[in-house]
Amino acid sequence: MEQLSMDSLFDDFCESKKDATSKTKQILINQQNGKSYPISLVRDFNEFIDYIEQHSVQITKTSEYISRKYLPMINERMSVKAEGVTAHSQQEYYPYIHFFYYIALAGRLVEKVSLNSTKPQLKVSERWNLFSKLTDTEKYLFMLETFWVDVNWSRLLDNKKNAVHHILPDIFGKLVGESLGSGIQLDENPLLSNLTFDWHHFFLYFEWFGIWNCEKDQERINHYGKKSYYFVKNILLSPFGEKVVPVLLESRNLEEWNLPLRREYGEVNPLPGSKLPEVEDPKTYSNEEENLPPFYQAFSDIFDKREIGNTIPRSERAYTPGVYTFKVAYDKYSWCKVVLSAKHTMNDLHDIIIRAFQLDDDHLYSFFMDGIKWSRECIVSPNDISGDTNAAETTIGSVGLRLGKRFLYLFDYGAEWTFTVTVKKMEETETEPLKPYISEKRGNGPEQYFWE
Repeated sequence: MEQLSMDSLFDDFCESKKDATSKTKQILINQQNGKSYPISLVRDFNEFIDYIEQHSVQITKTSEYISRKYLPMINERMSVKAEGVTAHSQQEYYPYIHFFYYIALAGRLVEKVSLNSTKPQLKVSERWNLFSKLTDTEKYLFMLETFWVDVNWSRLLDNKKNAVHHILPDIFGKLVGESLGSGIQLDENPLLSNLTFDWHHFFLYFEWFGIWNCEKDQERINHYGKKSYYFVKNILLSPFGEKVVPVLLESRNLEEWNLPLRREYGEVNPLPGSKLPEVEDPKTYSNEEENLPPFYQAFSDIFDKREIGNTIPRSERAYTPGVYTFKVAYDKYSWCKVVLSAKHTMNDLHDIIIRAFQLDDDHLYSFFMDGIKWSRECIVSPNDISGDTNAAETTIGSVGLRLGKRFLYLFDYGAEWTFTVTVKKMEETETEPLKPYISEKRGNGPEQYFWE
């Protein structure tokens, strides 16, 4: 297979897109300040992060989305602008910005911070400097990798469960199997139309990546009358998508590579691309280049390897030894800091928390590692019969924690006392504490038996 540059791939697309049902203007080569971007997706993403870097962008307390006063200004910088928005429109009604927000967070290019005297806000991380040094093709692949591997699709769609992954392989397979230019007519396929009912702007995510084109079904959108709803009549695979989709279907399939999906099915610290539990004979792929970043290896037959040799380190490890310091906060007035070894279990973390807040250990508990109460990404009490990951069998070093990681500890399924746990320190030392201990404490916890 001939190796192509990003520019040549999208030149091919621009030549053929006049025959597409829906033209995608954001795939065009852009020029700004003398620099050529292979697709405007990369340029717009740079603009999005640049705005956050140049402004103190506050986020809402409940959803932790970008406050609406900043959205019109960000929207003006984008080549794909939200339609029909007002001064009161929330982030969800700016699908392009919403999309970038999740990629930036999942790629850890921006962070949510909460300063003492200000509202929570977004802050550009040090990883953004590394991203800025990548080539445009590497930036594009980093965004694709982050979306495919790290973004929680169910949360992006504001659904409790990830439903897209069930039908996406079938749609990909059908598109690849069709002759060029035929595509899938969703308005003539009631079954597929119903199965993709909740996708909404997910159709556009793949369009923005240049993988396919969609024709908007305005009649159906008007029928439901909700701004958050989006439907399409048909999907047409792009020439670029013809090269990329087989890779995503086979060697980078969702079941092995999407980490939130693997956590949803019970894995605590999965590594992208590692074999699934109870799979004895994992597939091997002969076309992978070991000198390339892992996710990029499968694309070595598509892109010039000289253009995709670098990325931002993922820093993922199956086990991270050392001493961990956690700040456990009931509220801003009541908190403690506890110190444990990587060899201690999550049940040990539970024990030291209830000791610090003087709670009776007579109830079930869970750690929700994505910070969302009752999510599927949880580590539960040994007495919990849900079948989720057992805290007594899970060491702290195996959970995949990183500095600044926040998660939720919930004690007593009836009262639902909740605590925010933040990783404040991670130190790899030769000596680790034999027993967990409390290093600092302020205030008191909840009044457990307030009726007494």
